[in-house]
Amino acid sequence: LFKGKFYYCEGPFAHKVRTRQQCEAMSDHRWKNQQYNFDNLGRALLTLFVLALKDGWVQIMYNGIDAVDVEMQPIKNYSETKSIYFISFILIVSFFLLNMFIGVIIKSFHDCRAQQELEEEARNRAKRAKKIERQQRLLRELPYHARFPLWRKCLHDAYISKYFDLIIAAIIVLNVVTMSLEYYSMPSDLDKFLEYCNYAFTVVFLLEFIWKIVAIGPSYYFKDKWNQLDLFIVLLSIAGIVMDKMLSRHILPINPILIRVTRIFRITRVLKLLKIATGVRALLDTVVHSLPQIGNLGLLFFLFFFIFATLGVELFGKLECSEEQPCSGLNKHAHFKNFGMALLTLFRVATGDNWISILKDTLRQDDSPRAGKNHFMTIISPIYFVVFILVAQFVLINILVAVLMKKLADSNKRIADDAEMDEEIERQLESDVHDGNHIEQ
Repeated sequence: LFKGKFYYCEGPFAHKVRTRQQCEAMSDHRWKNQQYNFDNLGRALLTLFVLALKDGWVQIMYNGIDAVDVEMQPIKNYSETKSIYFISFILIVSFFLLNMFIGVIIKSFHDCRAQQELEEEARNRAKRAKKIERQQRLLRELPYHARFPLWRKCLHDAYISKYFDLIIAAIIVLNVVTMSLEYYSMPSDLDKFLEYCNYAFTVVFLLEFIWKIVAIGPSYYFKDKWNQLDLFIVLLSIAGIVMDKMLSRHILPINPILIRVTRIFRITRVLKLLKIATGVRALLDTVVHSLPQIGNLGLLFFLFFFIFATLGVELFGKLECSEEQPCSGLNKHAHFKNFGMALLTLFRVATGDNWISILKDTLRQDDSPRAGKNHFMTIISPIYFVVFILVAQFVLINILVAVLMKKLADSNKRIADDAEMDEEIERQLESDVHDGNHIEQ
């Protein structure tokens, strides 16, 4: 369908050319072939691989649509029906087969962890039994706030109320809105208004901290890590205000630019929403519990990138980009001339950002004295990039996603189990009361 039809004439009057003979008969004109073509099985497979990854596939499709015949100059939109070939391939391979391949990888990962999950489930059952026993014992003991005076009990009841968290959440959202009002060259009145708003919100969060300390006591307050985060945010806010004032009045001999830097402390107030948003807390819990496995995968990523970066320096480190041999993907920001830039270039390839242009540059036959004869690049380069992309994009990254998804499912299951355990304890206590086993007062 496309064998030998991706050639084109390059030159100032190429639009007047119709055949290869006319092109070669004109000076300053060359009869060239597209790097991604269907002239042989190897190049066809490489072109289809690029199509499957959907990076630059539109240009390849238009090259096929413009193709006329062998040794004929392409004509724009010559045969639009050929687009059916490319669109069908994208639909079948990119949207269906590749996702099946990813699904198989994730399924294999879960199968490998099946035995480990059985062992973890047995440990979780033992932890659950101990937790139920501990909760039952705590619920039968005298509550820590039972001997509080009436005014302190009122503070405690207000603190454990759901409306307390809702009010604090509303204040945080309002604080975020006021912080978003700041912009470059804003009026001094607005700047002063936002400054007073910052003082007001800091006072509110400080009062919240005092309220909690009085309501539940320091010992219970600092047992909760979220309360520790709240205190840390309050201290940062106060420190930011103090430093802002000291720097603005030139009390500290520090660059005035740091006045703006101290305002970064205000952004940490958004973290207070994590305490209220249980869904976000589950995601955060997922990331924390995934760190050991992510660390192992990170080491595997580094070793894989290290090997391919070293190979890239050896294979493509001497490729030159000049006016005679321009590059479309390789430049001062992406090349293989040293190990560091090779790592960054491979990271760019792994993200799928214009990697086909980099591959296209490495496919050319560079006969410059510095590069030497490297006709083997047309064979080595596709193997290098295809293997790297298959492993980096389709295997390692999807295993990382599988780890996070599994930990998220475990986190949601743990939250559901805790809620079920609380209901079970409550039912058992109600049963004890009905049987005459009164809770200690």
